[in-house]
Amino acid sequence: MHPLWLLFMEEVQWLKAMLRRELEVRPPMSDKKEAKLLAGNCVILHDRGEIVGYAEMRKVGKHTEISTVLVDPSQRNKGVGKELILKAVESIENDKILCCTKNPAMAKVLQNLDFKSIGWPGLSTATMLTFNTFARLFSMVIRFEFRRIWQQGKGIHKYERYELTK
Repeated sequence: MHPLWLLFMEEVQWLKAMLRRELEVRPPMSDKKEAKLLAGNCVILHDRGEIVGYAEMRKVGKHTEISTVLVDPSQRNKGVGKELILKAVESIENDKILCCTKNPAMAKVLQNLDFKSIGWPGLSTATMLTFNTFARLFSMVIRFEFRRIWQQGKGIHKYERYELTK
């Protein structure tokens, strides 16, 4: 195999391991689907050749959402989350950026980057967020990921939506 392909597969395995470990985010998918996401609309940070951070971006209604933000445990509290969000914002062409979190550390990062807490994000965005939530829930049920369902469900009322308008 080509060395670049091996490096890419190491990133796929890192991403899947982080997704399995972090119950607050989406469940991992197949190697092929994760590789497609890594090659697509995301931000990846490296330190000394190792992946240390990852964030996905997707269109949600009138917004582009920064979602599935992952920071390697060994790199937390070192500014990696902030750097991920900054790089994501730079790469997004949409003038309305959304990030949803119940993590106080991530909320602080977003506030420090001028994201504002918002209530209602608008009908199209709210509809897509609701659809995505139910799709994720269905995916977790058919995979018997009840710990993940419990973890995400028990604090669902604590989620806040943050918006940045460019």
